[in-house]
Amino acid sequence: MKKRSLAGYEEIDEKDLMILEILQKNSDITFTDLGKQLKISASTAYNRVKKLKETGLIKKIVAIIDYDRLGYRVKALIFIKTDPKKIDSVVEILKKKDRIVAIYDVTGEPTLVAVAIARNHVDLASLLDEIGRIEGVQSTNTMIIMRTFKESYELSLTQSSTEVSE
Repeated sequence: MKKRSLAGYEEIDEKDLMILEILQKNSDITFTDLGKQLKISASTAYNRVKKLKETGLIKKIVAIIDYDRLGYRVKALIFIKTDPKKIDSVVEILKKKDRIVAIYDVTGEPTLVAVAIARNHVDLASLLDEIGRIEGVQSTNTMIIMRTFKESYELSLTQSSTEVSE
């Protein structure tokens, strides 16, 4: 089986890519079912998944939760402009905020983009006040997400699935 090197990572073969693709769609799959799909034994499937976890290609297996059904009704993008000398300390404080689920370092203005989930507008306003008080934060601009048309953590990884279909 042909192996390929991944930008500074160890070599990975097509079966490993297929495992990653399957797990993106269904991380609850049993090793027996995974093995059947790939025509390998359950123990081989287990060992390959274990290796992918150990090498860090699989960072974590988590449940994707419907926050809206739990009462978290507001999702927002928070654009944060920081003092360049204080970006690291700002990021460390933001990482501790439970309502912030992602933080991105971006090009241009602003310095950072954070994704926040809040129960309501009052909860989001409280979070924005907290962010505004962080030393090094110069300004914020917030966009509330009105509707989500696509939100996926799946990416086609194997050659056969990356072909364009119409």
